[in-house]
Amino acid sequence: MIAFIKGWRLAVVLLACVPCIVIAGAFMAMVMAKMAIRGQVAYAEAGNVVNQTVGAMRTVRDLHQFRNIE
Repeated sequence: MIAFIKGWRLAVVLLACVPCIVIAGAFMAMVMAKMAIRGQVAYAEAGNVVNQTVGAMRTVRDLHQFRNIE
């Protein structure tokens, strides 16, 4: 309360700026959450591709070994 009496100009400026800062912070939090979800989806897709690739490499290796046995 003393701040409103002693530095009323600064208090008025802060009262005008703080809601803008809070709104910008909330917007940034939403954007960061969306980006985190997109990153998780991308990592899941990349893991699936790696899994399929390694499986295909094992299949080729096994077929090659099978030909060498015959």
